[in-house]
Amino acid sequence: MRYLLLKEEHTYMWTISATARTSATASSVWAIYCDFANWHRWDYGLAQYQPDGPFITGTTGKLQPVEGPELPFKILHVKEGHSFVDRTPIGPEHAIIARHELHPLPDGTQITHTIDIDGPDAERLAQEMAFTQEELYETVSNLARYAEENHHN
Repeated sequence: MRYLLLKEEHTYMWTISATARTSATASSVWAIYCDFANWHRWDYGLAQYQPDGPFITGTTGKLQPVEGPELPFKILHVKEGHSFVDRTPIGPEHAIIARHELHPLPDGTQITHTIDIDGPDAERLAQEMAFTQEELYETVSNLARYAEENHHN
C-alpha cells in the first residue's frame, strides 16, 4: 500500500494493488473484461458492471457492489487488449479510480488491478468501505482462474 499525504496530514489518496498470473492469453482475459454480464462470476464483490455504450474512453455506465447502491462510472482510458481505467464518484469529494492492466508473458498473462480512492480522508473512507488488499487479490486471482477454466487460448 502507498499513501500520499497532503494538507494537514489527512490522507488525500489511498491505493491498493494486486497481481496474479494466468496461463490464459491477454486476449482471452480481455474478452472476459468485455463480457460484462458475467463479471459476477469472477468479481464476487460486484453485482453489476454495465457500460451504456461501447467499451471505449468516455463511455459512462452503472456498477453495483453486492449489497450496495447502484453507482455511475466513466471509462477514463481504454487501450484495447491491454488496459482500462474507470472512475466512480462516491459523494461530492471522493472517487474510486480502478486500473486494470494486462501484461503478456511467454506462458500467459500477468493481471494487475489497482484501486485508488481520491479525496479528503481517503484512508478513513477506504476503511469504512472495507476495501482490503486480500479482497482485491482474491478478485484478481478469481479472474486468472476463470480465464484458465473458461477460455481456450
